[in-house]
Amino acid sequence: MVKPLVPHPFRALCATLMVSGAALLGTAQTAEAEELTVYSAMAKGHFAELMEAFQALEPDLQINQLIDSNGPIMARLLAEQENPRADIIFGASVPGLVMLEERGMLEQYAPAGLDQIKDRFRDNRSDPPHWVGTDAWASAICFNEAEGERLGVEAPTSWEDLLRPEYVGMITMPNPNSSATGLLAIVGWAEIFGEEGAWEYMDALHENVTQYVHSGSKPCRMAASGEAVIGISYPAPGVKAINDGVPISVIIPAEGVGSEVEGVAIIAGARNPDAARRLADFATSFEAHQIHNSYYALVGREGVTNEVPNYPAGEEEALVDVDFYWVAENRDRILEEWQERYGRKDEPR
Repeated sequence: MVKPLVPHPFRALCATLMVSGAALLGTAQTAEAEELTVYSAMAKGHFAELMEAFQALEPDLQINQLIDSNGPIMARLLAEQENPRADIIFGASVPGLVMLEERGMLEQYAPAGLDQIKDRFRDNRSDPPHWVGTDAWASAICFNEAEGERLGVEAPTSWEDLLRPEYVGMITMPNPNSSATGLLAIVGWAEIFGEEGAWEYMDALHENVTQYVHSGSKPCRMAASGEAVIGISYPAPGVKAINDGVPISVIIPAEGVGSEVEGVAIIAGARNPDAARRLADFATSFEAHQIHNSYYALVGREGVTNEVPNYPAGEEEALVDVDFYWVAENRDRILEEWQERYGRKDEPR
């Protein structure tokens, strides 16, 4: 008689555990979401709005975020070079991205819609590019009209005008060691006057500067509050003050202006490259640029314009060509010399 086989108790237990384990593993794999780790130096509100729109397109994607100022973000990326934690950097200065590119830390990728990105907003040295710009801001002069009238001085219309003797002690500017806005002003002057001419210009300007502050927006805010007559800054804080009813003007100097560009780039060796590429596609999309344009008048994509009340005309036409590779190569040298020449007028920290 053939007896029915009775499973050995141990074997039966093993079989049960294997089936249960396989079921559990399958459940874990199903439940585990695709991840993406994003580093950003973008303003928090701007970044949050972009991520909300991207998450709506990618509801099953788990997005890990690290937001800080540009310097700490770059320092962290450099520290993690041998073992990258970030998949993509979304919203960092292009000179910083160039520095990463030159260290072999960025992946080449052509996002969808790249043909709609303006030339000055993309890496034109590589095909596909290592980085793509999304938005920008330019240098500008803020002038307090009420204080100017009280003191009997007219508003400047050019960088050269700032050297007038009647402006002694009336001008504030960001320290470029503390502020990208300060550095972009210097880079613009180097393009306009040549590097030697820029140092001569800054020597003369220094005589009229009362203080170098540690914030890019502060010179405009000081002009708005009457703490200064003139602030070298960028348009947005001045435009906000005008729209709040403050009697100041925002001037795009006649010679032209330097600009700072923010961009997106995929980290070489990213753990989640497919998700990173999808975010890069979104970053250069029309929808994302509409969001960029609600924060900046200058954006990278053709055909995206948002009229901001009282924003100065002609900003984009006034932009001088900036060689971001030259900036990345010479940044430390320029900042060191600037501090040695002019640092005695620094705002106390």
